[in-house]
Amino acid sequence: MQSDPSRRNSSDLAVRISEGQLDSFALLLHRMINRIRQSLELPEILSTTVAEVRAFLKTDRVKIYCFHEDGSGEVIAEAIKDRRLPSLLGHNFPAEDIPDEARERFLNVRQRSIVDVTAQQIGISPLENGEAQVKGEIQYRPVDPCHVEYLMGMGVRSSLIIPIVDGEKLWGLLVSHHSSPRRITERELQVVQLITDQVSIAIAQSNLLNQTRLRATQEATINQVANLLHSMPEMRLQAALELAVTAFQGIGGRIHVAPQYSHQSSQLFTYGDQPTLPESWEQRSAGDEEIRQWRGRGQGIGDREQGTGGREQGIENRKQGISLQPPIPSLQPLEQHPHWQTWLEMEEPVQVGKEIWAIADLYRAVMPSDLVLAFLSAQIRGLLIVRLQYRQQLLGYLTIFRHEIDIERIWAGRIDRDDPRQLRPRQSFETWRELKRGQAHAWTMADVELAQAIGDQFSTAIHQSVLYQQVCALNADLERDIQRRKQAEKKISALNAKLEQRVLERTAELQQANEELMRQIAERERALLERQQAEASLERLSRQNELILNSAGEGIYGLDSQGRITFANPATARMLGCEVNELIGEWMHTLLNHSKADGTVYLIAESPIYQTLRNGTVQHGSDDRFCRRDGSSFPVEYVSSPIWEQDKIVGAVVLFKDITSRQQVEQLKDEFVSIVSHELRTPLTSIRSTLGLLASGWLNSHPEKSQRMLEIAFSNTNRLVRLISDILDIERIKFGKVTMEKKICNAADLMQQSVDVMRAMAEKAGITLSVTPVTANLWADPDRIIQTLTNLLNNAIKFSPPGSTVSLTAEWIDGNERCGDGEMGSQDSEANQPFEDSSSPPAPSSPPA
Repeated sequence: MQSDPSRRNSSDLAVRISEGQLDSFALLLHRMINRIRQSLELPEILSTTVAEVRAFLKTDRVKIYCFHEDGSGEVIAEAIKDRRLPSLLGHNFPAEDIPDEARERFLNVRQRSIVDVTAQQIGISPLENGEAQVKGEIQYRPVDPCHVEYLMGMGVRSSLIIPIVDGEKLWGLLVSHHSSPRRITERELQVVQLITDQVSIAIAQSNLLNQTRLRATQEATINQVANLLHSMPEMRLQAALELAVTAFQGIGGRIHVAPQYSHQSSQLFTYGDQPTLPESWEQRSAGDEEIRQWRGRGQGIGDREQGTGGREQGIENRKQGISLQPPIPSLQPLEQHPHWQTWLEMEEPVQVGKEIWAIADLYRAVMPSDLVLAFLSAQIRGLLIVRLQYRQQLLGYLTIFRHEIDIERIWAGRIDRDDPRQLRPRQSFETWRELKRGQAHAWTMADVELAQAIGDQFSTAIHQSVLYQQVCALNADLERDIQRRKQAEKKISALNAKLEQRVLERTAELQQANEELMRQIAERERALLERQQAEASLERLSRQNELILNSAGEGIYGLDSQGRITFANPATARMLGCEVNELIGEWMHTLLNHSKADGTVYLIAESPIYQTLRNGTVQHGSDDRFCRRDGSSFPVEYVSSPIWEQDKIVGAVVLFKDITSRQQVEQLKDEFVSIVSHELRTPLTSIRSTLGLLASGWLNSHPEKSQRMLEIAFSNTNRLVRLISDILDIERIKFGKVTMEKKICNAADLMQQSVDVMRAMAEKAGITLSVTPVTANLWADPDRIIQTLTNLLNNAIKFSPPGSTVSLTAEWIDGNERCGDGEMGSQDSEANQPFEDSSSPPAPSSPPA
């Protein structure tokens, strides 16, 4: 959907309003807010709203459209200018006039729509949380032809629709119609939206007010019924019944008080129209049961006038042929017939736990035909039945009857019954009155709640009346007992002496028993205190153990007898790369993927940890591997110990630790031994070669080289002494206490000495050594430099073929860089450098070697 540039420019021009217009907007909002505050009646607020909005927009008609429960709607407020458009106030529109998709957009995104019939366009401006989704723009798209035809049928050329939302429900629409094309600016849309929001607040306040008024009316009715039922000296059931029937807008009602004992008779209070029972029902004679009737409005059981004619014929047609001839009355109450009890047991109450049945339409109810005849013969259409009971005791029934009603609705245009879905646009909106006769008068939840409250009052009053009758009967029995007791007093007087003596004896026994009881109570209190202290100590020990478990560096987890993890400490979760709660209940073998050192996964039967669960042996492992959650594995050292309870293995505790660092240390140790061996072998090789030449007499034939080679051997001997001293000082290396013995030396001399040290080894291997000295004064440790160069030459000689040449050269590098040994651990920044330019030891400026 694209916005029209010309429309956007027009909107920009329309937004440029004067300060006076802004003041009018604020004044309009102020008037609306004050009206909502001052008035409690919603119709008055809505009438003011449409009048103010119409005056503000200067359009021909502004109306408020309210939705009904069935999806249709009604115009409940309207303002028209000079009758330019016909009035629609009080007119209903079918639900199909507003598609479900449009209703969803109205409710979910608060979409506002602006239709320009002349331009054949509709402007969409949705809201999200009360703010415009695209500020300053109204998105336009082509309007549906059916929508255009619908508006033109109403004489409308431009319209504005803003949804009115009440909580989470689409309550209605604020609609503006104009008989000629009109532009709606963004500023006008914002102002009308603000007014609509105030209307939503007023609707919410009105709903609360209506609920409060309804609650007050119901409470007043309940209080009146309570006063009648609980007034002294007797319960006024008949007056309370008449009040209840009036409160429910009924045509009659009855209270049946069930007998509580076999020798009692039932009671029946009636008011208004009553069902007549057929003679075919089982009759009870007056000697078996007394039926008491309190007639209201001159009618009771069996004496209601039965009408004939068109009305009875209409009922007969709707009931599909059921004969409604006036039945001969029976003496048996309706509530005591077996069909009544069976029907109520099969009929679902309005709410679970409430013994209330609300039947709005007897034509749709599933009930015995005898009951249907009894009710329909009295033109009763609806029933409200309340079972009166106190706890589980059935006290009777309260029944309210309602007549059918006629419903008249005014429609904007005649509904096409051949087009129930309204697929074709409406051609006419002329007033059409629809009258539905003989409709059921539905019971509301407010009626059900009121019936529950009134039923509770009747139940309480009847129960109290039953109790009062029982008390009266008990009083009579009590008087007879008093006479009998007076006769027995003489006998009792004779027994008093013996009784007093027995009381004294019993008192002494009770005192002793009381002392013993107090002693036992004291002992129990001490035992309870000791138990509480033990429980506190156990809880404290449990917390300490939990802290120890959580602070342990090793992984600790527990297993049940099946191999599922029952607990784990944070170290276990950290090493396995997951959370503690993710481990609980997991199968140990599947989660850890326990494998051998070569990566072969243990079978369950071979797993050492499962051996602990099976035979209770303590298993140790130091070269196995566990898997993390990400699939990587690590070496572990573990111990699994069984948990015994009553000579039965109920689980195991596994303690493990990651030995990756230890293996790395061992590897570093091996590398260290290899390097030290290499460092010892290099000078020893030179010394051994010199001694070999000396022993063979070769040096005697070459006196010019003998002195030089002896000096080299002596120098290498000193190097060995220093190397051994360095090895003995290995602890100082750990703590960073070793320093370089730096002094001024010549790079060419160091290079030449390194070549001379390795010359004997090179000649023996048939390798020619070549050196290209570089003259430079260095501030360095000469032994470290020679050691480094001889190591390089040794490796080159070892891996070069015979007859080849090994060259030792040097070159200048960036003077700002220094060669240093960061592994020495010295805290002196200068001592950590193997060599420097001797011209400026603290801050060298010439390039180092």
